[in-house]
Amino acid sequence: MAVDFDALDRLRPEERRRLEIFGTMFDHLDASSYATFAESTESDEVRAAKEHAIGLIGSGTRRAAYLAAVSAFVDAATVAYSRRLALPDTLLLFQSLADRAEDRVRFVGSVERAVAGLILWDELVDADRVALLGPWGFSVIPLIEAED
Repeated sequence: MAVDFDALDRLRPEERRRLEIFGTMFDHLDASSYATFAESTESDEVRAAKEHAIGLIGSGTRRAAYLAAVSAFVDAATVAYSRRLALPDTLLLFQSLADRAEDRVRFVGSVERAVAGLILWDELVDADRVALLGPWGFSVIPLIEAED
């Protein structure tokens, strides 16, 4: 994924490093698997973690950097979705039906929460970090811990 990390210069180096690790993992995903990262319901734990994250991100330059990071990942997902073959072209390849608009919205929400969890990693308690990362955590937490 091509991310202009200069736009994220308000983030600390370790925050950018975690986003780079996530970006590399994200690049290796096929858009057909995005729905597996879209949580169907939002638990009380996730809602509480989101409230803590909103308070920690605050406003100003840090929030602008967070929004730039989210935008980079959402843009990459949008491009990946647009490159998927249409169903009539994939029948012989045994592809599943395209996911629904609701799945895409939930996927973008999971990406946004994951980006918050990665940026705020050092400031979050473990439970909030795991709640924000959601299904991304199984893949990204070991990668980040291996770098530490």
